[in-house]
Amino acid sequence: MTEFDFAWAAIPARGLAAAVFVAGVIWLMERSSPFIGGIVLALPIVTAPAYVFLVLHHDPAFIGEAALGSLATVGAVLLFLVCVIAMIRRVPMPATLACAVATWLATATVIRFLPSSLTISLIVLGLCAATAWWSGRLVPLTAPAARGRSPLFEIILRGATAGLLVIGVSILAEQVGPQIAGIFTSFPVALLTVCWFLPRRLDAAGIRASLRATQIGLASHVPFFLSLALLGPFGETGDFTAFGVGILGSIAVALIIALLRRRQVRR
Repeated sequence: MTEFDFAWAAIPARGLAAAVFVAGVIWLMERSSPFIGGIVLALPIVTAPAYVFLVLHHDPAFIGEAALGSLATVGAVLLFLVCVIAMIRRVPMPATLACAVATWLATATVIRFLPSSLTISLIVLGLCAATAWWSGRLVPLTAPAARGRSPLFEIILRGATAGLLVIGVSILAEQVGPQIAGIFTSFPVALLTVCWFLPRRLDAAGIRASLRATQIGLASHVPFFLSLALLGPFGETGDFTAFGVGILGSIAVALIIALLRRRQVRR
């Protein structure tokens, strides 16, 4: 199999990974608190498979530039969530998601024309994080649990929808340079799919609590992309060492957030 064939064969694998993840998150959200479901949803479990395949057939410089694009685009995902949280009580979910995707695209377009550097990526992320914090500071993190449970065929269907969407985004990313590939790798595929189906099981308060938790949990993406950007192209470690360090950092951040929340609730 040539490198080209491998790259295209990897796209369905990423779609499958996304399908399994989204189905698992929906299953978990219906059986745990909205906060825990939101934190799990924020983990880079859909993004990570994309970077596995990028690492396998691109040089470290490409991976580093793509990771910087993805790091900045976490800010666009935060603004996507700001839009959904603000509109969900007033507007039906389809219209809410259309506005959220438009917000993501506008932010990603701005990022596309900015210089590719760690400083710029951190500034963009910081500005978007400050906006998300200010707009969501009064959103409660507690809400009623999900109403009922989805049958297995519904969960599989939702996962398959996410997988097909990931495949489409991956095909687009495969045709472009590293910065745009990094931007589209951070497209909120899992969020888009999960949000579409949330109104069937959670009321507006539950959706807002889950997505506010997801905003907080997106901090877990930062060590992943920083590791790929710094340890890959500029350090002496191999790409998969950087990848492993990033994954461990993401899991550690998610666990710290969950433990801090548990301590807060006990108090």
